[in-house]
Amino acid sequence: MSAQHHNGRSDSPVADAAEVASIAEALRDAGSFALDLEFMTEGRYVPELSLVQVAWGDPAGPAVAAIDPLAVDVRAVMELVADESIETVIHAAQADLSLIGALFDVRGRSIYDTQIAGAFVGMGDQVGYANLIERLLDISLDKGAQFTEWSRRPLSDEQLSYALDDVRYLLAAWELIRGRLEDRDRLAWVREECERMAAVWADRVPPEEMYRRVRGWNGLKPAAQGALRALAGWRERESLRANRPPSFLMNDRSLLEIARRRPRDEAALRDVRGLGAGTVQRHGRAILRWVEEGSADPPDAPPRAPNLPPQGQGWPALLGGIIAARSRESGIAPRFVAPRREIEELTEWWLVGDRDVEPDIPMLHGWRRELAGQEVLDWLAGKSAIAVDSDSGAGIRVVRLAED
Repeated sequence: MSAQHHNGRSDSPVADAAEVASIAEALRDAGSFALDLEFMTEGRYVPELSLVQVAWGDPAGPAVAAIDPLAVDVRAVMELVADESIETVIHAAQADLSLIGALFDVRGRSIYDTQIAGAFVGMGDQVGYANLIERLLDISLDKGAQFTEWSRRPLSDEQLSYALDDVRYLLAAWELIRGRLEDRDRLAWVREECERMAAVWADRVPPEEMYRRVRGWNGLKPAAQGALRALAGWRERESLRANRPPSFLMNDRSLLEIARRRPRDEAALRDVRGLGAGTVQRHGRAILRWVEEGSADPPDAPPRAPNLPPQGQGWPALLGGIIAARSRESGIAPRFVAPRREIEELTEWWLVGDRDVEPDIPMLHGWRRELAGQEVLDWLAGKSAIAVDSDSGAGIRVVRLAED
C-alpha cells in the first residue's frame, strides 16, 4: 500500500483496482472508518462523484486514502456503508448518503453522523465540520480549496490535502463525542436518529411523487393534480436520463400552469408562459399525452392538515415551549424532537380523538418520549403546569401539580 495510506501524503488519488480492493479490505478489518465524498453538482441532476476519502485505524493518527472514482470502480468501498457490522462515520451525511444510494443502490447502515451527534451534546444545530474539529481537537483547518472543481485532473497537493483533512480528524472527533454521549446515556438516541436519517436519504423520491414538490400542487383540482403528477413524473425521468436539472425541460411555474389549463393542442401549449417554442416542438406531443392521461387518473386525496378546534388554537405554542425548554436543558437541538405539524397533530388528537389510542408520531416513541413527549402528555392531562423561569436559559419550566 502506498505511503499516502499510511501517512496522509498528498500523492495522486488511488486509481488502481487492486489498491481499491486492498483499502476496502483494510476498512473491513478495522471495523469502522471515516468517509467523505467530493462531487460536482453544477449542470447535473445527479451529482458527479469526483473523489472518495476514507480514514481508518488509530483515531490519533489514522491511515487515510483518496480514491479517484473517475478512474476506478469504488463500489467495493461504497458497499461497506451497507454493512451493519462496520461503523461508517460521516459529517453532515445527507448528501453523501443520497448520492451513494443513487449511484450504487446502497442504503447506509451503522451510520454515525457527527453533525447529528454534536447536536445531542450541546454543540448546536448543524455544526460545521471545521467548527467541530476546532472545538473538539483545537485544530484549525485550512479551507482554501473549499470551492475546488473536483472533477478536474490533476488535483493539486493543496486540494488533496484539503480533501483528506475532511476525514483525517473525523475518527478522533467521533471518539470524543461518543464518550460524551455515553456519559449522558445518549448513544442509543444518536444511533436511532442516524438510522432514521439514513433511511430517509437512501432512496430518491419516486417520479410519480415528484408533483408534491411543485409549489401550489395542493391548490389544484383533482384532474389538474392528475395532469401535474403525470407531467412531473415524465420530467423527472427525462431529467435523470439526461442528468440535467428538471428546469432544462421546464420550470415549476410552467409545469403548474400546464396542469391548471390542461391544453388540448400545441397551439394552446405555446400560450403557456415560460414554455419555449423549442420545448413545444421537441416535447409537445409527449406533454399533451401526459396531460390527457394524467387528467383521467387523479391522485388520492393527500393527508389532511390538522384541524384544531378553537379552544386548542394556542396550545401548539405552549407545547412547543415545553419541548424547547426540555431541549435546551438537555443540550439537544429542538428540531430533532418534534416539528410544528406533529405538535398540532398531537393537540388535535387530545381534543377530538380517541385518547385511549395514542397517535403514531415520533414524539411519543423512543428517546423523544423520554426527553419531552411524556412531559407534553402530562401537561395535556393536567398533571403539570408551565411556569416562568427567568433565571434559566429555557425561560420556562414545567412544574408537577400535587395529586388530589
